[in-house]
Amino acid sequence: MTQIRVLSAREISQVFTVTDALEAVEDAYRQKAEGEATAWPMVYEQFEPGVADMDIRSGELAGSGLFGLKLTAWFSGNPSRGLPEVFGTTLLCDDATGAPLALLNAGAITGLRTGAAAALGVKWLARKDASRLLVVGAGHMSTFMVAATLAACPSIGHVEVWDPRKEEAPAARVELMRGEVQAILEAAGAMREFELVAVADGKAAAGAADAIITITPATDPVIQLDWVRPGTHISAVGADMEGKQELASDLVAAARVFVDDRAQSVASGELEVPVKQGAITPKHIAAELGEVIAGKAQGRTSQDQVTVFDTSGIAVQDLAASRMAYDRAVERAMGTVVEL
Repeated sequence: MTQIRVLSAREISQVFTVTDALEAVEDAYRQKAEGEATAWPMVYEQFEPGVADMDIRSGELAGSGLFGLKLTAWFSGNPSRGLPEVFGTTLLCDDATGAPLALLNAGAITGLRTGAAAALGVKWLARKDASRLLVVGAGHMSTFMVAATLAACPSIGHVEVWDPRKEEAPAARVELMRGEVQAILEAAGAMREFELVAVADGKAAAGAADAIITITPATDPVIQLDWVRPGTHISAVGADMEGKQELASDLVAAARVFVDDRAQSVASGELEVPVKQGAITPKHIAAELGEVIAGKAQGRTSQDQVTVFDTSGIAVQDLAASRMAYDRAVERAMGTVVEL
């Protein structure tokens, strides 16, 4: 009889932290660059445009002995039903037998792994003396961007948050973020001093930033070329479906561009619109970030260079993170084992 281990959000939070996410995602990128991991094409379906959709991201981590998928469903009307807007579930399977290993609450991992991806872009591509971070977007995911970057990049100490929809992130939201960031860092034993403030002038904040992380659902660019000073790094996170765009096409064209997956970035990531507009071609991609991590490609080539990392999210991130959480849960006899 086949057995599968089911892990809840609460159980995962006890065994998986932001520093674990950084380690897992970095290893996933390295495995992909070395041919030990594969991200398969994403499946996306809208039940009702702008109201409800789902996507399935799947792949294989041969270096970790597994394949699997993450299914994410978004139903905007759920809060009125007393339910969360987003449900996420990850399935891990043994790549030698196909046997299912674990079913995990993906929500407990997604925020940490998404923040880790953006932060690794800053770690590997920003100037080494970068100290000022601007986070564009003040939603739930912005907290993970801040926490992961503070954990990954000791030089970053001043963080500004700009909400392009409201011109300025509400003070109450920033205070809540500060507490959430502190809790995430404390859980990982990575507490440190930092400043976190809201700003109203996005253009001025972008011009003063050494690194920028965009985490919005924008379909019109929120960062323009003339806002960004030489030497800035940008991790673009929000464009994860067709039609989304956070960075102006001429900004992307002027930058040295890195991605987590070439095909997905052009099909449904930050590069989709610039490619369709003819501002760039897929050849504009300098490398996948994993190739930089693995020493197969060069990252930043000058102090004045503007770099962009498009991370639209790939399954190998989720699989590596989920594998780490699963292994630790097994060690501690956590979760519920079910016979199928």
